[in-house]
Amino acid sequence: TMKILAYWRYFAAALAGAVLVILTQWFWPHSESASSPEAAHAHEEHAEEAGHEHTEGETEKAEDGHGGEAHAIKLTEAQLKASGITLQTATQAPLASVLRLPGQLVLNADREARVLSPITGMVREVRAQTGERVNVGAVLAVIESQELAEANANYLAARERRALAESTFTREETLWQKKISAEQDYLQARKDLAEARIEERSALQKLLALGVSEGDAKAIKGSSALARYSLRAPIAGSILERTLTVGEAVSDDKPLFRLADLSSLWIDLSVPVSDLATIKRGQRVVVKDKAGAVSGEGKVLFVQPELAAESRTGSVRVAIDNSRGQWRPGMFVTTELVTGQQGQVLSIPEGALQTLEGKTVVFVADADGLEPREVTLGRRSAGRVEVLTGLKAGERFAASGSFVLKAELQKGEAEHEH
Repeated sequence: TMKILAYWRYFAAALAGAVLVILTQWFWPHSESASSPEAAHAHEEHAEEAGHEHTEGETEKAEDGHGGEAHAIKLTEAQLKASGITLQTATQAPLASVLRLPGQLVLNADREARVLSPITGMVREVRAQTGERVNVGAVLAVIESQELAEANANYLAARERRALAESTFTREETLWQKKISAEQDYLQARKDLAEARIEERSALQKLLALGVSEGDAKAIKGSSALARYSLRAPIAGSILERTLTVGEAVSDDKPLFRLADLSSLWIDLSVPVSDLATIKRGQRVVVKDKAGAVSGEGKVLFVQPELAAESRTGSVRVAIDNSRGQWRPGMFVTTELVTGQQGQVLSIPEGALQTLEGKTVVFVADADGLEPREVTLGRRSAGRVEVLTGLKAGERFAASGSFVLKAELQKGEAEHEH
């Protein structure tokens, strides 16, 4: 029994060893292949290729992105016109020499009016308010006056007597020509007519002196309108001040309205004596507000021949158009009086300049559209600025409305980032 047990143990051990050898030979080549240098090298190459492909993908994506570089904006002629964008060709031209002076906008005294009541009476209606714009002849207020009632009544009576005298004269003239009435009656009728006409003109002149227009006087037909006076605007303009209320008693010594035509304003400038000789009537003047947001052009209207007693400076008056209403009386402004010309330079309007990413640019037209280009600037004069680099003569650029291009460019960048 012991011998049989020993044999079985030996046999089991031999069998286990044989199985272990078979299993080792089966799995060893696969493990060696998986961990061989060639396999590792192939794995590294595969990883490098995958990484290279990933890097190329990121590079292409970055190149496809905006990358901070500006792009051209393509617009049709109709779009340019609708956006208020005008193109100009850069050229060499003399740069104006200017005299810069501060000033303040004031009312044009030739287009200002203070409205008084020519009669004493009581205000019954007020038809215009402060800030309102009125046309010439517009009714500002209605005043009731006993003085006016008497004058109107006298005029009506004179008008009726003149009409009666005309009728009598016509009848007497006919009878006299037919030898029916005496010549003395005809002559008396002619005299009465002449006196009636004089009386009517005298009564009308009194009404005109009270401020009643001839048209209003001749339109009076009944007693209901005898005492009512229409205070009318002597000029077209804006009402700057109103100092009357309904029920108030007024007289001919108190201004009731102050009107001004604001379509034209003045600027009075103090000019040093040394510069007076360079200023002439009609010279162009560039005007800007203190912030530089509003600009316009005016002309020298008048050069005062006398010097100011205290400052010993000359006085120059500039007229500026304000038909668009961009200027207000009382605004402080900076003026540039064009007094001469400097040498030939490449210059553009200041309105063509824009700032992008801290750089001063001009939108230049090329085959791709309007593209922002950085420029280096030199002297500034009379609303124009010298361009030293970045723009060449003959190139076309956006002279006005370039802010629309800037907004469109920034809008496109924001949408791309989103």
